[in-house]
Amino acid sequence: MMVRSISILSFILFFVQAVPAESREVKKKIPKHTVSSGNYFVKKEEKNFSLLMEARRFGRGEVIFLRLTPKDKKWINESYKLSWLGKDVILTKRENSMIAFLPISPDTPAGAMTLEIVSKIFFVKRGQKQYQIILEPTKFQVIKKNQQIKVDEKFVTKELPKETLDFIQECKNAKETAFTKSSQLQFQKNFKNPLESIYITSKFYVRRDYNNKQGRPHGGVDFRGKTGTPILAIQDGTVVLAQKTYYEGNFTIIDHGNKIFSFYMHQDEIKVKVGELVKQGQQIGTVGTTGMSTGPHLHLGAKINGVLVDPLSLIALQSISESN
Repeated sequence: MMVRSISILSFILFFVQAVPAESREVKKKIPKHTVSSGNYFVKKEEKNFSLLMEARRFGRGEVIFLRLTPKDKKWINESYKLSWLGKDVILTKRENSMIAFLPISPDTPAGAMTLEIVSKIFFVKRGQKQYQIILEPTKFQVIKKNQQIKVDEKFVTKELPKETLDFIQECKNAKETAFTKSSQLQFQKNFKNPLESIYITSKFYVRRDYNNKQGRPHGGVDFRGKTGTPILAIQDGTVVLAQKTYYEGNFTIIDHGNKIFSFYMHQDEIKVKVGELVKQGQQIGTVGTTGMSTGPHLHLGAKINGVLVDPLSLIALQSISESN
C-alpha cells in the first residue's frame, strides 16, 4: 500500500500535524495515461472537534474533501458556518459529522488559501477561527504551436450566420441555467470513472491553439473511446441538461447536489432526459465526436460551487464513503 503524508498544509499558529493514511494500492509501474492514486490526508484534533482533509494535491484545479466531527454528538445539530476563499460552503450532515467539498480554481493566485469555521460552540471566546493552507505550485501543460489542433473553421470564426449565433446563445443560456440548479447532496459513495477502460488523451487546463488561434484552457479531461462506447455516470445525481449544443455536441450535465456538477461532451447518443435520477455507473450516453471534436472521445468536466475543477481530483477522493 502506498502511504503519503504532508507538511505543506500549514495552519495559523502552525499547529497541524500531517498523519499518514492508507491509500489505494498502486503498482510499481503506472502507465503514462492512466489515473494514479496516493492522496494527501491531514487530520487536526481540536479541543471540541476533529478535522479531516483529503486531496489528491493541494494545488490549482483540485478538490479538497473535508469532514468536521464534533467531539460531543449532541453538537451535530448546532449552527455552523464554513467559508472557503471568501465564499460560503455548503455543509452536509453525515452520521455524526459534517462534510464539504472545497474547490480550488485553476486560476487561484499564489499564496495562502483561507478556511474559516464559525461556531459559538467550538470557539466560545471569538466564535470563529481561520486556517491557512499553502497552495502547491502548479504548472498546466501548454501545447506547442507546431502541435496545434485542426478543427472545422466554423468553431473558431466569428463570421457566422445569425441563426447559428442565436443557437450558440441559446446553448449558453441553457448551460448557465443548468449550473444554477440547487439540490441537497445526492450521494454517499466515492466517485468512479466514466468509462470501463481508461486512457487519458488530454489533461485538465491544457492550453492549446486551434487553427493558428489561441484557445481557452481545456476545461476538463479527455478519455479515448470508440464511437458507441457506453458512458457511465460518475456519481448519483439528477440530469439538469441533456441536449445538442454547438461546441459541446451532445451534452449532458448531472447535478450531484451541494452545487457539485459533472458534465459529458461530444456524445454520439444521449440516453437520459432532463429530470431523470441516475445512479453511479448507469449508462447515460455513448462516446462520439459531435460538436467541436476531432475524433471519438469523451470530455468529462466538473464544477463545484461555480468553480471549474479537474474531475480526476473528485474521482481520486477516497474518504467520502467512509464512516466516522
